[in-house]
Amino acid sequence: MRKSTVWLYILVMLLSVSGCEQKSSEVVQPYQPPVSRTLTLSAEQLVYLDWYGRLHTGAQVIKKRLVGRSGVEFDIYFPSNSAGHRSVKYVSSGEGGRGALVGVDVSEYTAFALKFTLISIDAAAGPDIPQLLVVGAVMGPTATGEHYAYEPVTLSFASEQTTGLSRTSVQTGKIRQIGIYVRMLNPQEWNPAGTLVTLRVEPVDDAAEVPWEQPDSVQ
Repeated sequence: MRKSTVWLYILVMLLSVSGCEQKSSEVVQPYQPPVSRTLTLSAEQLVYLDWYGRLHTGAQVIKKRLVGRSGVEFDIYFPSNSAGHRSVKYVSSGEGGRGALVGVDVSEYTAFALKFTLISIDAAAGPDIPQLLVVGAVMGPTATGEHYAYEPVTLSFASEQTTGLSRTSVQTGKIRQIGIYVRMLNPQEWNPAGTLVTLRVEPVDDAAEVPWEQPDSVQ
């Protein structure tokens, strides 16, 4: 009787140890925060921005072309370095133009991002070119009622910072304005008689594209 009691005790202890080993071998998965969704524009969508762009009297995009499979190069002409000629907002908007992207539901996204690369200023590129160019991915409206917002990124040959990513917070359910913004940062360094800037804009690789229907024709 005493011997059987001892064996029963040993068996209970072994089962207890085995249970502890099983629990300790379980792998606890770390908390994974939700993956943020980033909105971008395809090359085709970038081409169709600003349907009536040639009606601008200040700085304007005078030519655009597809580069490779994903990028678009914009030739932007600044007539001078004076106020009113220093910036251009090239967007799909309900405030004029065709507005092909206006009204698209983007509530599932947290940010709008585009990649910008400065290609040339007056057909030249090099460290001796002092001009600074500010670019940004435009998205609106904002939560506070402004028509649009953008995260400014400064590009320059002199600083060798010719490529940058602009990521703007999405604060709207449906698009009112979406596109790009470009302006001179140091106007005194720019030619008062006019400057031609070539800028490449590309979608962000890890971003999902906004649903979109292509217009019937392009300008």
